[in-house]
Amino acid sequence: PRYNPNITDEERERGRNIEGYQEFIKEVYKRDNYTCQRCGDNKGGNLVAHHLNSYNLFKEQRTDVNNGKCLCESCHKMFHDIYGYGNNTKEQYEEWISK
Repeated sequence: PRYNPNITDEERERGRNIEGYQEFIKEVYKRDNYTCQRCGDNKGGNLVAHHLNSYNLFKEQRTDVNNGKCLCESCHKMFHDIYGYGNNTKEQYEEWISK
């Protein structure tokens, strides 16, 4: 029902409207018990499925649950304020989460 035949595959990728992506988000949330892995926020409604290895560089890992962590919007923004948006790695996440 969410499929739009009028957009290109490139637009679909940019909009993260690719096959398996919604399932990726649900499984990351579920695995992490709907809790931010940095601050422990579990109020809901403000969670993000963060990609350890970035969506733009590691296309084969886009929907791999092992490449995701549940973060609240605030912690997610904090990570990207430090490391930038795109071109991120699991090593950056591990460095950040250990602080």
